[in-house]
Amino acid sequence: GLSQEALGEKLGVSRQSIYKWESDSALPEVEKLVALSRLFGVSVGWLLGVEEEAAPGGRELGKEQLALVEEIAARYAPRPRLSGHRREVVKMSAVTAAVCLCLVLWGFYQRLEDLTRNYSYLQTAIIQVETGVNSQIDGVSGRVEELLREQNAVTADYATTLADVDPSASQAFFQARAVPKNYVEGMTAEFYARKGSGYQAPAVQAEQKEGQRFTADLKCGLAEDIAISVAFLYPDGTRQTQVLDHYTGLYGQTFPAVRVDYALGYKPVENGTFALVEAKGTREECGHLDWSPMGTQPGVPELPQAELESVRVGLFQNKKLVDWAVFTVTPGVIEEEAAVLTGEQWKALDKLRQNGGGGASGHQWLNFCFAPQDVPAEAGDVFQVAAVLRDVYGRTAVRSGGAFGLDGGWKELANLDAVPSDAYPGGWMLEDGSSICSYIPA
Repeated sequence: GLSQEALGEKLGVSRQSIYKWESDSALPEVEKLVALSRLFGVSVGWLLGVEEEAAPGGRELGKEQLALVEEIAARYAPRPRLSGHRREVVKMSAVTAAVCLCLVLWGFYQRLEDLTRNYSYLQTAIIQVETGVNSQIDGVSGRVEELLREQNAVTADYATTLADVDPSASQAFFQARAVPKNYVEGMTAEFYARKGSGYQAPAVQAEQKEGQRFTADLKCGLAEDIAISVAFLYPDGTRQTQVLDHYTGLYGQTFPAVRVDYALGYKPVENGTFALVEAKGTREECGHLDWSPMGTQPGVPELPQAELESVRVGLFQNKKLVDWAVFTVTPGVIEEEAAVLTGEQWKALDKLRQNGGGGASGHQWLNFCFAPQDVPAEAGDVFQVAAVLRDVYGRTAVRSGGAFGLDGGWKELANLDAVPSDAYPGGWMLEDGSSICSYIPA
């Protein structure tokens, strides 16, 4: 005799919730099931469909029924103890009630387990559909991008080659050739090398060879991203330009392959700070340098690596130095704690690594730690522990071990899953805001 709205008011839920229960698209919460059971005078098992018949109605007793109950209670009240037979009846009743309750709960548990399993299957199906759709979209996007590139290309053929790298001058040398799609007698060509989105080396006038083929030798300052382009100049003044190739990671590949591992993530943040505690040799308190192979671009030869003059490890907040770490004693390399690892110590450490040293599978760790301190942390801050490498030619490279920031609840530092910073030192600063390249090892 109740509408969905009226029943919802009695239970403290919305009409939509009642509708979902009735249409079998959702189950009531446990406390709501108990409230329904009491309201309608039926068992929870009957509500869930695990009992065949509803329990007797839960109407209140009338005056005559109350009087009868009082008479019966007065009749039995004087008896101090139940007889043996009645005790057995009571025990059997209790056991029966317990069994019934277990059956009800088991049915409820099975129903919840089925719902959970169905939800899991649904989630898996959704993920599979999303993966398939995303794969198709990526494939279509890639093909469209390829077609657009072909339509907008001004070359019929081209090739670029990294000819040499000179770490002492921080220079890279390239050879490039290109054939215009629309050749006109008397046209000329120029080649360019650009570092990232900034500096562009002066144009190099191409030499025309074998009819329509233009070639040139180029040089460019080493960077993490170098683009090689060609520009065709026609007799009528028309100019057509096309980017031919991108070279990535060249700068970093001229430094030793070293990786920083420090458990900065999951440090609890309290009152706007997190604590760097005194190191006691555990992984959570010490970090280490390790060696890992550097990936190379397809078609790019292995580049020469410059010798190191010094190595330091720092904690950076938004790429600005917070504090330098201290390297711990490593027999045969560091005899006492030091903030700077010298080039000679690096060679000794590398020699240990190559000979197996004290590491496993050709790895040799170098432990470091930070002084105990509280570091301020705000939403939006990015923290990184990075190695700062200085080579004998005065160049600097930075290798970050990952990026960390406050999680959604502002309770601890969490991995930001950001793309690791390249080795180029641009944007990294000392405590006073000057470039990281300007530091002088102590």
